[in-house]
Amino acid sequence: MKKIGFISSKRISPGLVEIMYTNRQAAGAQAAESFFTADEACEVVAASESHTAKETTALTLNLHIGKEASGAAAGTTTTSVLTAGFDGRAVINTPQRLAASVTPASRKLAKGDRLSFIPTDGDIDGTEITGTQLVGVTITVELKYI
Repeated sequence: MKKIGFISSKRISPGLVEIMYTNRQAAGAQAAESFFTADEACEVVAASESHTAKETTALTLNLHIGKEASGAAAGTTTTSVLTAGFDGRAVINTPQRLAASVTPASRKLAKGDRLSFIPTDGDIDGTEITGTQLVGVTITVELKYI
């Protein structure tokens, strides 16, 4: 049974909120997990990620933030809200920051759309991998209400 991540949010300026997701899944058991449901229309501005243990076994481990429609299972989307995925093999405890997708439809959420953490071996294509060592993932997403 996987452990549920921890989510918090705070207002950073009028119309902008910051959603923080802490993944508490064990090493070797990383899986897609929804962590935010839009209560009204909003748009992703940017996101950052860091981890306390990096992946060393998998040749590639990208951590995507996917946009899921209401009713879809976590990890089934092929739509990333960011320009790329975070590198799960990057230096530990060092934040990575990515801009929102340049495609407006990809970065905009309708009421009921969700954001999901999706570990993959490259692009966001519906193929997840679990990795072996990666743990302690913290992701912060900046959202703008539209």
